[in-house]
Amino acid sequence: MRSHIIVLLLSLGASQAAFAAPSSTFDSGTEGWTVSDTNPPFDSFGGSFTPDYDEEGQFIRYTDPSAMSFFFEAPESFLGDLSGYYGGTLRYSQTLSVQTPQWRDDPDVVLVNGAGLVLVFQHDNQPGIDWTDFTVSLAEGSWRVGGLGGSFATAAQMQSVLGDLQRLRIRGEYISGVVETTALDNVAITAVPEPASWALMLSGVALVAGVARRRLG
Repeated sequence: MRSHIIVLLLSLGASQAAFAAPSSTFDSGTEGWTVSDTNPPFDSFGGSFTPDYDEEGQFIRYTDPSAMSFFFEAPESFLGDLSGYYGGTLRYSQTLSVQTPQWRDDPDVVLVNGAGLVLVFQHDNQPGIDWTDFTVSLAEGSWRVGGLGGSFATAAQMQSVLGDLQRLRIRGEYISGVVETTALDNVAITAVPEPASWALMLSGVALVAGVARRRLG
């Protein structure tokens, strides 16, 4: 009986682990990330570049290439049908070489689907000189349609973008009139754990522990 429970728990754990991707920790390179030099609402394009890789610190970074705005562009492993991640989170960490004067006219995260629907998000603060961790909810609430002045996204719009995600951009342009270098690390999209799965796993752990106590007793 106990062996069957352990197999079940391992299966559930493997399922949750598989569902926790995609992620980039940059342990061995840029992992397919690029840099786009563009301007919201992204109707002008200044070029695409390969970010610099810091081998010692294992992160990517890029220095402001022009008077336009630059964004870190996610690789294919972060794109496609991410409908299972609705309600989950996007997490990442950034550092910024200088802090002023702040540029607040660009979104921090941009999502675009195959139909051209653009959703944008902006944090209350920018990265610091030290690593700053950011968490973004992948649900309606703070996302806006088309730009920072757009209407708040609905649940249907959020699900539509996640169901056919073609672009994920994370801002690199935070400073006005000064050339800054922005670094990016530990990017991950995680899903909301299914309550039934966690309940089953916890009850299984309790049962295995009870069997062990009886055998020891």
